[in-house]
Amino acid sequence: MRPVRLPGPAKGLRIGLFGGSFNPAHTGHLHVAETAMKRLQLDWIWWIVARGNPLKTDHGDFHARFASAEAVAGHHPRMIVTDIEKQLGYTYSWQTLLTLSVHAPQTDFVWLMGADNMTSFHHWRRWQDIARMMPIAIVARPGVGPGARNSKFARTFAKDRIPEAYAPILPQLAAPAWVYLKGPLDPSSSTAIRKAEA
Repeated sequence: MRPVRLPGPAKGLRIGLFGGSFNPAHTGHLHVAETAMKRLQLDWIWWIVARGNPLKTDHGDFHARFASAEAVAGHHPRMIVTDIEKQLGYTYSWQTLLTLSVHAPQTDFVWLMGADNMTSFHHWRRWQDIARMMPIAIVARPGVGPGARNSKFARTFAKDRIPEAYAPILPQLAAPAWVYLKGPLDPSSSTAIRKAEA
């Protein structure tokens, strides 16, 4: 096993892992991260900028996407933007999450995603393995309420959902376990931003 340099302190901490293309990153992403940090009482959030997205034909220049994530989250004292997936040469999230879990066994990791990703999560490589690897927190996003509730992920792991009121205990639960966090919505969208810039 080759050595892995973790993005920041990890031992004994509650850390949210927030992966994405961030093409570009925007206030909606920051809203998801800040909501999760507050509601799950996380110590840190690591923004994992995807090396690429196997489900998209155009995932944009990595350095531009990384810079946009740093511009949005880099000022936050408890958020770290990391290129660890690119360092590792991985394509799929399950590979990255498994590696982090192995190298930081005393860390309470939580996988974070916006509800818009929840609707297509079942298309991800080894998505059920991800759900069984670490707890998942899903943050509401505009226009995807019914789609998220009826998603294949939500149906498959229905018995593992915990009430929103118990969100603070999620990081210490054994997977599979997940929570859906409702609250104020941020309408920002990477797709809309790209269209506006075109």
